[in-house]
Amino acid sequence: MLLSDKKGIQQLVLSLAALGLKEVVICPGSRCAPLVISFNRHPGFHCTSIRDERSAGFFALGKALELKQPVALLCTSGSAALNFAPAVAEAYYQRVPLIVLTADRPGAWINQGDGQTINQTDVYRNYIRAGYELKGDADSPTDLWHIERCVSEGFNKAACADRGPVHFNIPVSEPLYGVEEVKDAPPRVFRQEITEEQLSEEALSKLSSRFSSCNKVMILVGQHPVDKRFQDAIARMATFEKVIVLTETTSNIHHPLFIENIDRCITGLEGITAETLKPELLITVGGAVISKRIKTFLRKNRPRFHWNIHPYESAMDTYQSLTSAIAMKPVAFFRNMQEVISDASSDYRERWIRLKEKKERLHDDFMARCGYSDLKVFHRMYQHIPGNMSLHISNSSAIRYAQLFDNTAIAETSCNRGTSGIDGCTSTVMGAASASPGKAFLLITGDVAFHYDVNALWNEEPVRNLKIMVINNGGGGIFRIIDGPDKVEERAVFLETAMHTNIEKIAAQYGWNYLSAKDEEGLTDALKQFFREKTERTILEIFTEAGQNPVVLERYWEFLNTKNEL
Repeated sequence: MLLSDKKGIQQLVLSLAALGLKEVVICPGSRCAPLVISFNRHPGFHCTSIRDERSAGFFALGKALELKQPVALLCTSGSAALNFAPAVAEAYYQRVPLIVLTADRPGAWINQGDGQTINQTDVYRNYIRAGYELKGDADSPTDLWHIERCVSEGFNKAACADRGPVHFNIPVSEPLYGVEEVKDAPPRVFRQEITEEQLSEEALSKLSSRFSSCNKVMILVGQHPVDKRFQDAIARMATFEKVIVLTETTSNIHHPLFIENIDRCITGLEGITAETLKPELLITVGGAVISKRIKTFLRKNRPRFHWNIHPYESAMDTYQSLTSAIAMKPVAFFRNMQEVISDASSDYRERWIRLKEKKERLHDDFMARCGYSDLKVFHRMYQHIPGNMSLHISNSSAIRYAQLFDNTAIAETSCNRGTSGIDGCTSTVMGAASASPGKAFLLITGDVAFHYDVNALWNEEPVRNLKIMVINNGGGGIFRIIDGPDKVEERAVFLETAMHTNIEKIAAQYGWNYLSAKDEEGLTDALKQFFREKTERTILEIFTEAGQNPVVLERYWEFLNTKNEL
């Protein structure tokens, strides 16, 4: 096969192929040409061209999330590399395996006035699991061995040892476009073997004794991919009378005994009710937790013991009460524990379930009489979303509203909660949808988030299995529903940044169908049309009144807060 004539580039590309990399997202440029040529002409890679580096980074993130395997991200030298940074940071905090490849100019020309040349060494220093400088012009056996070794080490780190993004910066000199015939002889790479995890007898004895001493145990599950073994493990714990399980939309596990709408369940808890419901033992698993209310509740009502179960982040002390950092996968932990623990008579779970059922009745009662608003829109949307949808939700108000509604029928829910930014939400779901063309994807996003990442639509990847709902509430609606910004005079211009662009014309420009709704009747009709099986590549823009939304939401919280006694 014909690859770049640069031996260092050949070694890098062949090593990644031998390690099992399949997907490469490529941004245009010249300095990266040897890598582009080699990846594109090697039969083991599928290459996707994305013009905008920031969008490309999130596109690759979405692919990696969906495929659950490393995805490479390639750009030319200069500021192009800086535009990957938001996605690299998101991958870092979500622990998504991105292989970031940045072409570079020879080091001798840095800070010498040469074009498209910046200092790219350690450019992502705070947001990668490892970084390497590789010589694209390498020719000696020692330099080629160094590339082979570093690629193996970095790939294994990204994929399993310390999951997350790794960075390979690759200086390469001109000429850039030469090719030569290369034998497909696999280099000598190494792979890290996966080992089984097991609690020591001492740890198992100590933890089981502590579990037995507590009559109020709370398991709080953060962001987690769909995993039946994980769901089954948590569901078995939920059958204990002294255990309550709290989950979120992004936890992707369901059970009748779970509290799956935390915010609406715990709003207004105080005094004796809060004291009764606070846990003695808190067990946290998974990634980011969205709910500020549960964070406030647990920091104010601290448990005696807190175990954090995470293979990489076990020492994270989100609730200021950590007593045991347990560095292992949750499934393995609960499998170990369930062999030695037993339930005890307790009304702890029952108290939580009664509260859940009461708040559910109040929620349903309010929604039945609720006026047209963002809250009503989400209520209607969740009544219509088909169960086979892979749902992605943008940050800010969209994901917070989603927390209030029943998502048990939805196949899976994702959100960029690593850094919780609105940048890249559309690009992420585009990447995920491109990775699984046989699945149906839906993005629920706000108007600012949609426009901020509109370049997600500006690529030639034939994504047909995605639909997008845009809640147009006149700007950054989050700043009207959280305490503080709603009271400052700078809100409208400098915080909300109201939009004055036309999504219908954007949809037409990029070849998407367009629907809109401006009232409840129109929304019901639009949702039926939107979710028809043959309707593809459709954007539904739903208009709501900016001034009405916070009023309705405030009334909702007040209604839920009535008669909190158990």
